Amino acid sequence: MSFHIMYDHQCKNCEAYYIPYDEDVVCPNCGAHEEEVADNIVSTLVSSANYQKKMFGIYTPIAWWIGSLGDHIALLIFQCLDAYEAQAEKNFTEFAQIYFDKAKWGNQLYMKSNVYGLTCKVFEVLDSKKSV
Repeated sequence: MSFHIMYDHQCKNCEAYYIPYDEDVVCPNCGAHEEEVADNIVSTLVSSANYQKKMFGIYTPIAWWIGSLGDHIALLIFQCLDAYEAQAEKNFTEFAQIYFDKAKWGNQLYMKSNVYGLTCKVFEVLDSKKSV
């Protein structure tokens, strides 16, 4: 069984979907700064990623039901982490930028910067635990 990320958020100003994962994260669509911060989202994503990796050897779940914005973004993050591990690049931030630049965002292109930033935070925690 997968470890889901049940979290939803829309900007109160423009109704764009994103995750305010840090105090300095603004709406990637309109730039509005909101009071809400998903304080534990990075640690929750790391826990889910670690669970998947331990159980199945990969970050991306074999089966994944998307029941929230958090689940949707988690899947994008997990897929990026697996793609990074499958190649020889050393610099994760550059790899992730290129990876998300190539992704299909449809009418939610504004989410790219938010997903990229959150992915880098998750990777940073995962990477720091590897070197301990």
